[in-house]
Amino acid sequence: MTDKIKEAARCRAEEVRRRMKRFKLVFVQCGAVFDVIREPLLEELGGMRMKADEFAAGDCEVDENTTTVILDDVEAFAPTGISRGTTLGALRQKVNELCDKDVTVCLVSRRPRNAFAPVTGSHLLEDASPYYLPLLEEHECLDGKHNVGGPTLPAAGLNESLDLDELIRSAVGELGVNVLTELDFALFEARQEQNFATEIDPSVRDALRSAGLLHLVGEEPRFALTQLWRLKKAVADAMAEIVTPQSDLAAVSGDLWQIERTIRRFLRDAAIADSPTKWRKGLLNESLAAEVLKRARGDVNVTAASVADLRDPIEWLSLGEMLDIVQSKKYGGLFWDEVTWRRFRNDVLPIRNRLSHMRLLKRGDRATVRMWALHAARIKA
Repeated sequence: MTDKIKEAARCRAEEVRRRMKRFKLVFVQCGAVFDVIREPLLEELGGMRMKADEFAAGDCEVDENTTTVILDDVEAFAPTGISRGTTLGALRQKVNELCDKDVTVCLVSRRPRNAFAPVTGSHLLEDASPYYLPLLEEHECLDGKHNVGGPTLPAAGLNESLDLDELIRSAVGELGVNVLTELDFALFEARQEQNFATEIDPSVRDALRSAGLLHLVGEEPRFALTQLWRLKKAVADAMAEIVTPQSDLAAVSGDLWQIERTIRRFLRDAAIADSPTKWRKGLLNESLAAEVLKRARGDVNVTAASVADLRDPIEWLSLGEMLDIVQSKKYGGLFWDEVTWRRFRNDVLPIRNRLSHMRLLKRGDRATVRMWALHAARIKA
C-alpha cells in the first residue's frame, strides 16, 4: 500500500468522523471507484467494525464501552431487504438502539441508497446523513495519473495500471436497476447528452455522485469523465446483464392482466349486444380479421377457416388494436371519454410494451399501472 493511498484514506476518514460526530448516523457509499482506499479508510475510521447483516441477526454484540460502530457490506440488503435470514427492518431497530445510547454509526455500502428495495426499514438509509467521498486532487495522485480536466477517480489516480472501461462498468453495475433505467432513458431515449449532469433526475444525480461518477463544482454537478460514451457503453452492458426479475414485476404484470381483461370483457359484451350471432365477424375490418386469423392459426386454432370459428378473436388483438376498436365511432369509448383514453394510452401502452419485450420496468411504472387497475375495477357493467 503506497503512502498516497494511506494519506487519501486518512483525509477522507477525518471528514467521515466529523460528520458522524455531527449527525450520529451517516451513510457512505464506497464502491468500485473508491475500492483502492476502502480498507485503509475503514481502518482509519476506528470503532467497532461489523458486517451489517451479522449485526442485525445478533451474531455479534457491541461492547458497552464502544462509542463508534462501522457497519460494512450494507449492500447485502439491497435486492430484497433481506440478508442471511434477517431484514433491513431488524437492522434499523438495532441501529436506532445504538443511536439512543449516543453511539455513532456509519453505514458503509457499495451501492447507493436508492438501489435498495423499498421495504420495511429502508428509511434507515434516508434517515442517515450521506457523506460523498471526494475524488482526488492533483497532489493526491500518483505521478502522471491526474485527470487534467478536473478531479480524478481514486481508482485511476492511485493505480499504476487500470482498465477504465472495466472500472466504469463495475461502478455502473453497483447503481441498481432504478438508476440504470433512468440513465437508459436519459442517454438513449431523451438523449440528454449536452447537459447530462444537470438534466437527469435528482435521485439519479445523487446516486452518481455517491458512486463517484459525478462531482460538484460549486453547486453545479459535473460528470467525472470527459467521455460520456464510456458511461453509455457501461449502462448498455449493465442493462443487458440483468436477468433477475424486478421486485415490481409480478404486481405490474398482474395489474396489466386485470386491466386488459376488463377492456376485453366490455368490448366483447358490446360486440355481442350489437350483433348477437355474428359479432365475431362484425367486430373486425377485413385486414385486421385476416391478421387475427393468421395469429390464431399459428397459435392454437390450426383448423379455423375464419374469425367466426374462433372462440374469441379479441384475444389475438394487441392492446393498441383493441383500443382502436374501443375508441372507434361504433363503440364510442365504451366506459371512458376520449381524454381518459388518451391518458390511458400514454400511461399504460409504453409499460405494456416494455413488459411484452422483457425490457426493464422504470421507476413509477408500478404506481401508474396500479392507478389504472383501480380505475378499471370501478367500471360498472
